[in-house]
Amino acid sequence: MSFNTKQFTAHVHKFMDSMQLTNPHKLVLVAVSGGVDSLALMYALASILKGKLRVLHINHGTRLENASEEKLVLEHAKILGLEVDVVKFTLKLGQTNFEAVARNLRAEVYKQYLQKNYWVYTAHHLDDSFEWSMIQSFKQSSLLSTLGIPVFNRGLVRPFMCVSKDHITRYANALKLLWAQDPSNKDIRFERNFFRAALTETIHKRYPQYLRHYVSRHTELALKLNKHRSLSLNNIPKENPTLIESREASGAIVLKSTDFSFHKDEIKEWIHFFSKTHRGEIDREVDKLIVAHKDIKNDPRAPKIKGPLSFSGGVKIYILDNFLLITNDLHLDYYRKCDELLLLYLEHKGNATQITASVSKNSQKRFFPYLTVLNSADKGKSSRLVHPLMPKSTQWLKEHHIPYSFYPLLLKKSRQKERLRAVILDSSILGL
Repeated sequence: MSFNTKQFTAHVHKFMDSMQLTNPHKLVLVAVSGGVDSLALMYALASILKGKLRVLHINHGTRLENASEEKLVLEHAKILGLEVDVVKFTLKLGQTNFEAVARNLRAEVYKQYLQKNYWVYTAHHLDDSFEWSMIQSFKQSSLLSTLGIPVFNRGLVRPFMCVSKDHITRYANALKLLWAQDPSNKDIRFERNFFRAALTETIHKRYPQYLRHYVSRHTELALKLNKHRSLSLNNIPKENPTLIESREASGAIVLKSTDFSFHKDEIKEWIHFFSKTHRGEIDREVDKLIVAHKDIKNDPRAPKIKGPLSFSGGVKIYILDNFLLITNDLHLDYYRKCDELLLLYLEHKGNATQITASVSKNSQKRFFPYLTVLNSADKGKSSRLVHPLMPKSTQWLKEHHIPYSFYPLLLKKSRQKERLRAVILDSSILGL
């Protein structure tokens, strides 16, 4: 199967934008060792940033092959038209605590560039973060220690934290890149290599979806601990956005929040509660749901309603602004009946604006989303969408040029305020 390199770079680019991993006021330096990860990062960043970056190669001086690796990096940089800085050390693989010594020396070099107004980009990816997190879980008991490698840390940037090693290798192969193989990566004297050989490779064969679940746990924990990259730059309050739960007349549940990223557990609990199977992995689908809600919030041109989004066991979820309606087949049967009864009601009335507010005073009979018939003066505020749960009745209103909206009004105060200028058609007027 062919690998789409443009789709790969677009995915990385979107991740960088969502995590704010670029800064127009900072210079860009990418650290390239000559291995597949860092070379792939250099090519991806050159495409995303249109070549506005500089390359750093650190020659550790540990092996004879270091010279050829340096030459390889220079050749690739020349192809991309990038300038390269080479820093050389003289280290020995067998020396005590080699990994820590090399890491500290690299950190000192990065620090010098950070002081010169650079951001330093490194090629750490999801597999690296998983391994680091697991290693720390064996050595420490702190929750923070198991968060994995941060996407951003004081000017150190890791844009590949949205892709796996396998994705990176396939991207490099698709570009027909040549890269260096470091034989010391097989030396199990080093902690990371030991963990990879003893556990990671075995885990991957038995549980191929482990990285997906790791990312979901990592993101959720980071959000709850207020350590998520996107939170730190967006002035999100320390307290998580409130979640309001409300049962509808149909028995379905409505959840309200400005950011559902904080409430994945609650969403999953309701999905399992309404599901016929009570089984199945839904982390990925819930992530898509949260992304869809954010897209609605962030794009003023996007329709404010979306759905249904399907989940295992017959569960379907609708998004409307900051509300989620979680339903199953029984709830949808109720809404279909409401739609048919409301259509009959409208056809009998002949003019929906003649409906009096007094017929819908039962605040206990809540119906999501409320269908609100507007006054003729509010015609410009009328929805252009057909209600996904009430297609017949809203189509009738459209055909008769009667303005309507269907934003939910869960609070009684808001419902009373809305009645001053419009008529709310909910389940109470249908005798349900």
